[in-house]
Amino acid sequence: MNGRYFFPCALVLLVFIGGCSTYAQLDKEIEQYRPPVYAIPLPREGSGQSEIWDDRGFALEKSKISSTKARWEKALKTPPEKTSFFTPLTHLLKSLKPAAGDAATASRALIPRFSLDTLETLAFLRNPGIRAAESRVRAALDTYSQVMALDDILREYTAFTEGMMTGVGPLKGKEPMKTKFPFPGILSLKGEIVGQEVKGALEGVEIAKKEAVTQARKAYWNLLFFGKAEKIARETIGLYRHLEQVAAIRYETGGTSYQDVIKVRIRLEILEVDLDTLLEKQQNVKSKMLEILNLPPGTGIGVPEDRTPRRIVPPLKGLYKLARGRRQELRRLRARVGKMERLIEMAETMILPPYTLNLSFYEDEAATQVGTIAFKDDFPVSTRAYGGSGLPLMPWYGIEDAYLRQTRQELNALKNTLEKEEVGTNTLVRNAWFRLDLANRREALYRKSILKLTRDVLDVSTQGYEAGNVSFADVIASYGSWLDINLAALQEVSAIGIAWADLEMAVGAPLHQGRKEEIR
Repeated sequence: MNGRYFFPCALVLLVFIGGCSTYAQLDKEIEQYRPPVYAIPLPREGSGQSEIWDDRGFALEKSKISSTKARWEKALKTPPEKTSFFTPLTHLLKSLKPAAGDAATASRALIPRFSLDTLETLAFLRNPGIRAAESRVRAALDTYSQVMALDDILREYTAFTEGMMTGVGPLKGKEPMKTKFPFPGILSLKGEIVGQEVKGALEGVEIAKKEAVTQARKAYWNLLFFGKAEKIARETIGLYRHLEQVAAIRYETGGTSYQDVIKVRIRLEILEVDLDTLLEKQQNVKSKMLEILNLPPGTGIGVPEDRTPRRIVPPLKGLYKLARGRRQELRRLRARVGKMERLIEMAETMILPPYTLNLSFYEDEAATQVGTIAFKDDFPVSTRAYGGSGLPLMPWYGIEDAYLRQTRQELNALKNTLEKEEVGTNTLVRNAWFRLDLANRREALYRKSILKLTRDVLDVSTQGYEAGNVSFADVIASYGSWLDINLAALQEVSAIGIAWADLEMAVGAPLHQGRKEEIR
């Protein structure tokens, strides 16, 4: 009997519809995913075609998956500025691009002096952590191809031919064909799962950029501090040498004891050792910088350009909201939550059985040989759902299957982890903001009053000692105080720069003056 057969198939369309190509648009699409219903017709009556299934639905799904993969790849190459933690200056990126694969070019960019922008750009181009994160994204993108290939393998594997034997003899003639179709919507859901995985991997790239650039910024401010501290230490050694000469003259004239001369020389010895320690710390910072830039040991690094940090403190209240939306670690966790939700959706969908379409191309010789008048159609069609040979039509598991219960618990745990990290982000931002505020207040105190007062005390005590009006103990104390105060003031200047780096890392976004509207 000829007829037209229809059965509903809940084929879920991918979220990645439309021609948008930016990461932000992809992110929005994947969050707004809503599965529609899709129906695929069986062969039309009297068509005379041997088409057993309309492949247009699956072809459409595959086309959209391929398109989505290409758009993710584009997003990897050109991340949007609004969601990127760091975007290098255009002219620097163009001029330093050869340094990405050439250590000598990178080294030349650091000699004799280099700016903070140059160091950040080199870290962006050369840091191995960023390259590793990008490779993980490409690995996730290749999963799209596996999703499509798996569906093809399943369908081709079941499209086989075989001979059949009955109790009255063989069925001869044409060969049978059988195709097993994955449950409608599975391919789409697999694409959604991969999309969330790619989304999380892209956030991993941003995390790697954030870590590399932040480390480069800290190294810059530390190296700037040690360079200035070296100058202060050498200047202090010069002052002590002058004091030694004054003490020697006074000893020769009987104005003081030889003990004062010995004390000055001891101080000089200690300062020389401290200077050597300072130089070693400077080399440690340079070694860290080489690690960040993936440069071989011994590569020359020049002197950082003098730079004044931003002596402002952004409002704390606006930073909490900005961090919850922009911090990459939170965004990656949300992608993991989305992936887990779609895994559960796919597991619940797969509880329903797949469809198997059996098309007979046999001539029923048994029927014709026994003289049956009512000939069977040459092309009978049967459709059934099954769970494998010998299994019932419905699988043994259900909505409360152990796997689903386990996965739901894991999802709950992941959501609780996300909530914990969101609360922890507030604390992280608060601590970073406090360090910035404290460094600003302390640096202002040194700069506005303490440095000048300390220098005045040093000059007065030196003149008084030369005139014999000030004790040696007092003049030594003033020299030590001058050195300590100067080093502390320099340390606070660098602390401001480092605190800014930590704050932007905690928030996950640059806090330029042009972004005041975001942090209010």
